[in-house]
Amino acid sequence: MIGTTIRLALIVLVSAVLLTACDSGPAPAEQGKVNIGVLLIAHGSTSSTWNGMIKTFADELRTSLAGNDAVGDLRLAFIDEPKSSIADELRAFDKANYDEVIIVPLFIAAESTRSNKYLAYLIGMRSDAGQVKQLEKEGYDIYYPRTRVSVAPALNEGGALKKNVLRRVQELQKDDDGEDMGVLLVGYGDQAYGQQMQETMENIGRYLKIKTDMDTVAYAFCGDLVDYSGEPVVKAINEVLDLEEEVLVVPVLLGIDEKLHVNTIEAAVNAVPTASRIRYAPTAVLPDPKINAWVEQQIVAAVVRVNAAGGDIVGKVIPASEL
Repeated sequence: MIGTTIRLALIVLVSAVLLTACDSGPAPAEQGKVNIGVLLIAHGSTSSTWNGMIKTFADELRTSLAGNDAVGDLRLAFIDEPKSSIADELRAFDKANYDEVIIVPLFIAAESTRSNKYLAYLIGMRSDAGQVKQLEKEGYDIYYPRTRVSVAPALNEGGALKKNVLRRVQELQKDDDGEDMGVLLVGYGDQAYGQQMQETMENIGRYLKIKTDMDTVAYAFCGDLVDYSGEPVVKAINEVLDLEEEVLVVPVLLGIDEKLHVNTIEAAVNAVPTASRIRYAPTAVLPDPKINAWVEQQIVAAVVRVNAAGGDIVGKVIPASEL
């Protein structure tokens, strides 16, 4: 009898606490009512051409998502310059009382120094004291947002990037037979996460071999991994020309950056004595409507997940009978 009385008292007490918590807290979020923002994050560049292409991409995506009531504001930030960019945008989302911000990394590869040693800390997903202190020394503004953040896939995690490269290969090939041609893919590279970038290049290469008549696909890097030197590109071009009559040089870079496209890749092409056997155009992944569409799909899919989680979990009260 005493045990029964105690159990009843506990149930009444727990029920009262739950009801009090529900009455005193904010109204539970309804499914589909979570306030969601989108933050596009790119590396940033000293090239106004590159930055302009990314800003145009953001504007196009913002316009395309304007009819989606589930998505609030879409903003753009850069990791490199200005170094307060990400913190400023996250503060703006907090000020506007967003429940969640979907981070969209505009990176070729999911794993890189910029994503693992910078992005993860700058959006508040990691907080190692040593790394944060190092970022502060480098001049970064560190801000931990109140809003929840989730991260969408990078560009290499879908088929759109491979199709983008294939299209640009075919533009260089024109109507010519590809049997005596090879392809050289030129990426940015990464000192710490080179294996992941190599895997991205190799995956694109396998796709090109299936979709074209070209059996030779090589890759080289042109960014800070090689100190912006064109020598690795020259070496790779000559290796392909040892096997094929012509080589198509295709940059696997997000936007046009003169330091990479002109001063490094084009200079390397011009340095090859048999440059007449090389086909090169200073193109990039952007602009491409199919890339826009793929990124938009990732945002919409993330919004669905966030809304489902918010509607199912936030504000749910466990009945005393289930305790």
